[in-house]
Amino acid sequence: MRFAEEALLSLLNEDTGYFVPIPEWKMACVLAGGVLIDLALLDRIDTDLETLILLDPTPTGDELLDPVLEEIAKEASNVHSSQYWVERIARHSDEISTATLQRLVDAGILQSESGGFWTLSSKVARSRRYPVVEGQAREEIKTRIMRAMLGEEIPDPHDIAIISLMNSCGGIRALLDPEEYETAKERIELFSGMDVIGRAIADAIRSSYRPPGTIRTAGRRSIPVVGLYGVMSSRAFRAGNWPKFMAEKSKELGPVFQIRAGGRRMFVLAGVEMNRWVGRRGRLYLRTRDYLEDFQGEWGTARSIASMDGADHFRMRKAVRPGNARAVVEDRLDEVLALGKRTFAKWGLGQRVAGEQGCQRMIGEQIARLSVSMDLADVLDDLLEFEYRALLVHVHRLMPRFMLRTPAMKRAHARILDLYTQIHASHTPAQREGKRRDLVDDLMELHQSDPQFLPETDLGFAFIAPIIAGHYLGSALAFGIYEMLKNPELRDRIAAEADALFADGDPVASDFDESAIDVTHRFVMETLRLHPVIPLHMRTAMNAFEIEGMEVPAQSKVLVAFSASHFDEEYFRDPDTFDIERFVPPRNEHRQTGAYMPFGVGTHICGGSAWTRLQMVVNLLLIARHLELEMVPADYELKINPLPKLSPNRRFGFRVVRHRYPIVEPAMAQV
Repeated sequence: MRFAEEALLSLLNEDTGYFVPIPEWKMACVLAGGVLIDLALLDRIDTDLETLILLDPTPTGDELLDPVLEEIAKEASNVHSSQYWVERIARHSDEISTATLQRLVDAGILQSESGGFWTLSSKVARSRRYPVVEGQAREEIKTRIMRAMLGEEIPDPHDIAIISLMNSCGGIRALLDPEEYETAKERIELFSGMDVIGRAIADAIRSSYRPPGTIRTAGRRSIPVVGLYGVMSSRAFRAGNWPKFMAEKSKELGPVFQIRAGGRRMFVLAGVEMNRWVGRRGRLYLRTRDYLEDFQGEWGTARSIASMDGADHFRMRKAVRPGNARAVVEDRLDEVLALGKRTFAKWGLGQRVAGEQGCQRMIGEQIARLSVSMDLADVLDDLLEFEYRALLVHVHRLMPRFMLRTPAMKRAHARILDLYTQIHASHTPAQREGKRRDLVDDLMELHQSDPQFLPETDLGFAFIAPIIAGHYLGSALAFGIYEMLKNPELRDRIAAEADALFADGDPVASDFDESAIDVTHRFVMETLRLHPVIPLHMRTAMNAFEIEGMEVPAQSKVLVAFSASHFDEEYFRDPDTFDIERFVPPRNEHRQTGAYMPFGVGTHICGGSAWTRLQMVVNLLLIARHLELEMVPADYELKINPLPKLSPNRRFGFRVVRHRYPIVEPAMAQV
């Protein structure tokens, strides 16, 4: 492996899913230094404490090293110091780190987790050895470094160079406890001085620095401002299409701008480059919990997975991953189909169904069954109404607090607290014996193993969080039904897929392969692109940061408008058009990094995205198989309600004209 690869692996914190925080410029210099050491060991360059010279410009055949070698070769006639080249190559650290991480994934050493987290592959984590290369399975870097620093073993020259490199940026100190560092300090300094090349690069890294902030800010640009008139004069904003509004403003003003309206000041990050930046660095600057604290308090919880950051968030995501996986829908597909047919029976023939509310109840019943193994049809409306009111009061600040203290809200709140108790009581070991494991079982196990991390006070809201998320999926399904009714040719193609799948009775999970659901899956993808239910993230700048030559101050309110890219014609042809062909070759518009982001960006990207896509596919196929629908009113044109999320407005409805195939409700499996 190359030095840049082992440098990153040595800094991976397996508890947090990310890397030990090293100052950004120092880390950039470490990656640059790692590439230069590799080139020196391959006899392409030579360096001492004063100069770096080119020995051989012949490419190495390594895509990580050759761009740097080419850059050095272009200036072969000018001799520069090692520090000069460290600082110059450090400017390309983003490209180096991206390529390095991808190499580690391709080699089966690292795994990229949803949310931008990183973990060692299960095989490496168990064996503490890397995959076999050239007949050898090398021991992983941290084990080797720790043994060298805390034992009596003399490391080989490769590891001596690594120790020197990591010591130069403070990485060794960050890896060790203070007592361990003091014990090993003399050995660390000894090893750091043993390798001439490594010492030259390390000295260059140690003495390199970014210009002081006072110098860097001299040419800093001011951040453009959108005032109340600029907001209200936008047709897209007035129509409730906030992603399109953000796309228009980012094209006009750039990817970073301010909105100052109604006494509020918010900084907006919008567009593909901002999505990429948040995915790479957002965790260092953006905090989630602030806007959710009062909202969570209404549900009786101090924190949730949505408000956690850093190591706690990573740990919680790992704990709930099995219960939010696509496999849950696959394993309990029979129940999803049965509940869908039960909903169709409630819709009846000829009566108007409120579009969004009907879909939310349908999805809510299914998710309750899959995640808490209970039938919650009688309490779903209370959950929905209380959630909406709490969002409008505490998150969007559009209602006064007393609106959560009305008699109706008090009754809803009491039923929610009672629901917590019911779910808890139904998940004792005796109650769950012999039954399918669900998300609540995972949460109970985490609570019992670490009641401080997940105390009883936080359990109840964790139980019902997926059901609340189901309200958003219900809104997405409503948009999907609207688009089916507006695009009869696509509806017919979805119906054809459904008829093939259901020809011999209800399908099983293995029937839902890519070819069998191709049209429906792309239809879902386009629905999520054109109608992102959650269009942005609300964050607090916990650290000031500079981006695009502008500074966003600490404590600022930040809107990450990740869905603005969906309306950027540079990435999506005719972005206002519903077009499922954009997801097939040669277009593949969704494969452009940072462009297609329906589930958010950064560490809080939706952990149930695969579940969501499959559940939408299953329900649209089930609807297309059994129901012929018509729009109500017949001339309805989509109007978007933007708060507390994007959804079709209350005028949207539909009715069942006829049943294409009889609806037979099978008995549901015992939960």
